[in-house]
Amino acid sequence: MKKKLLAVTLMGLLNPLIAVSDEYQYEIETIEVKGELLPTTTDTASNAVEILTDDVIEVLGASHLQDVLNQMGNVNFAGGSSRARFFQIRGMGERSQFVDPVNPSVGIAIDGIDYTGMANAATLFDISQIEVFKGPQGTGVGANAMAGFINLYGTEPGSGQETKLRLEAGNYGMQNIAAAHGGDIGDHSEYRVSVNKLDGNGYIDNVHLNRDDTNGFDELSVRLKTNSRINDDWSVSTVIHKFDIDNGYDAFSLDLNRNTLSDEPGFDKQDTTSFAIKAKHTGLDNLQQTFFVSTSNSDLAYGYDEDWSFVGIHEDGYSSTDHYFRDRSATQLDYTLGDKDNNWVVGLYHQDKSTDLDRAYFDFDLWMPAAFDSQYDVASSALYGEKRLKSSSSLTFSAGLRIENYDGDYSDSNAIAVGTSDTMWGGHLSAINKYSDILQVYARLSRGFKAGGVNGEALSQLQDPRLAEFVAALKEQQSFEPEILENIELGIRANSRDLSLIASANLFYSTRDNMQVKQWLTNTEQVQNQGAAPIFVGYISNAPSGTNYGLETNIRYRPNNDVTLSAGLALLESEVEDFDRLEDELVDLSGRAQAHAPEYQYHLSGLWQLTERISTSLSVTGKDGFYYSFSHDAKSSSVELVNASLTYRGDNLDITLWSRNLTDEDYGVRGFRFPNDPRNGYATTTYEQLGEPLVYGVKLDFVF
Repeated sequence: MKKKLLAVTLMGLLNPLIAVSDEYQYEIETIEVKGELLPTTTDTASNAVEILTDDVIEVLGASHLQDVLNQMGNVNFAGGSSRARFFQIRGMGERSQFVDPVNPSVGIAIDGIDYTGMANAATLFDISQIEVFKGPQGTGVGANAMAGFINLYGTEPGSGQETKLRLEAGNYGMQNIAAAHGGDIGDHSEYRVSVNKLDGNGYIDNVHLNRDDTNGFDELSVRLKTNSRINDDWSVSTVIHKFDIDNGYDAFSLDLNRNTLSDEPGFDKQDTTSFAIKAKHTGLDNLQQTFFVSTSNSDLAYGYDEDWSFVGIHEDGYSSTDHYFRDRSATQLDYTLGDKDNNWVVGLYHQDKSTDLDRAYFDFDLWMPAAFDSQYDVASSALYGEKRLKSSSSLTFSAGLRIENYDGDYSDSNAIAVGTSDTMWGGHLSAINKYSDILQVYARLSRGFKAGGVNGEALSQLQDPRLAEFVAALKEQQSFEPEILENIELGIRANSRDLSLIASANLFYSTRDNMQVKQWLTNTEQVQNQGAAPIFVGYISNAPSGTNYGLETNIRYRPNNDVTLSAGLALLESEVEDFDRLEDELVDLSGRAQAHAPEYQYHLSGLWQLTERISTSLSVTGKDGFYYSFSHDAKSSSVELVNASLTYRGDNLDITLWSRNLTDEDYGVRGFRFPNDPRNGYATTTYEQLGEPLVYGVKLDFVF
């Protein structure tokens, strides 16, 4: 019945297209989908990809990727940090990282450089395009894109782009100064550089320390891009990134509000330097080849006040901090060879990634500070290719295949040393039929994957006497297997003949095999009844299977030259099958929805050109409540957020007044359920990190 309802909804959305008159004529910009292996535009993609351009970013006053994701259907993110670093697409994706390495379901790249798990760097000044691919991207990306992939692209180099100086201020102490400039170097080279420095107090009051900046922002982003034409056969482009993020992290409150009691507030820092070079050679007969090399080095620091309180809050209270310091380096090599007509491409890929972790935490066995270190080295190699075949004037087929070997070596100071090696494959078969200038339909079969790994933290605590009754169960979770996602999708794009109405929709059905599930083992009963010190042991296990299916729609209507209306609706059904949660006793989760998988999301927006120079926008986004985790059944509440802006565009000065969450709604973006408050006898409680409250600001852009 649900699938039938989705189909009816799809047809109902598109039927009005044929009824629109030809009174108005518009030109629609064709947007290049940069993340595809072969040249693709939004009207020829046989893939579910949603794109946001810089004009949407500007009217929202968005400074980070998390500020715009509510505009996209079936896309969610997890808090638990100063900025969103982990994302979920169609209900699939990791939500956090603590001790153990994470193999993400949703990766992220900025200008082609891998920033998966490090999305503090996803700042948005001078970003021209955001691409969110939904569903497995098993051909072009591989292990980091089982559920989807996110690409951010900076403005292209050259003197044809605007020079911009930005001054911005907002509530909660937000201050932003930024500049971007591009130009030509001689006749054959061009560049663009952007610098952005954003500071803010954050949205938390630490009432114990009498401070309002313990969850604040201090973010520096520098990006440089160049393009050079060496000769008739060679062109070279380069990218240099420098991100220096020094944010606070003090987000969870024992009082379940925005007032924290921490005496040792946490931090969320990232210092990254990255470099990439891409060379394209067209000197071979009918062939072209590209060489892409990138390297990045990052110092990551993340920590929090584990008790969320201060010494003396209660006679049964405790004091603890947990700090993680990671040194991450990565080198990526990618070579492709294809024909000049862009009908086929083959590629070789290799990535070496090394992560060294130093953890400083409070050991409840010794009641004193303790240390832990680990090293995780990954070597990933892949052979991939894609072929596109045009069988008629309207019908185009595409097939892609990727075979990837993923080797991981893990060792730590608890004498755990384990190696894993997984050879996986993914790909797609797709077809798109352009019936006419107003209607295209595509179908896609795709397969994605992510690697297995080791539960180092669980292994290291097998000797803890407090875990004696769980030893046998934990031994079974020493490692976990790769997960496979298989997806079938049907999409349709259509527009009225006068282009005043444009709509798209797609249906998808995905099955997850060996579904990787993050769980937490806690000694809740002992804490409450025996006064034991708390235990939190995280591990990943494999559920036999899961399913995710739903609908995604978007529509844009321009009744005249001054008004643009947009809307989107996404529906999602998800469940886990044949899976038990480990607590004081096994809890059967079969049939329960997956974590961070809201059943509906929507957006409505309007843009009105009030005068030649003044415009205003209003948007509403909504999201259903969702389970925070598989390890408990706490849920977020549903939420509706209202955003607005007013813009004046002058000859050289643009002024924008913007606001997000106009009605100041409280809503959760990350949630845990466990005992942590001595004042209520350590009763099991749901704790939430609250999302962005009412924020507003004024932005001055000097444009030349």
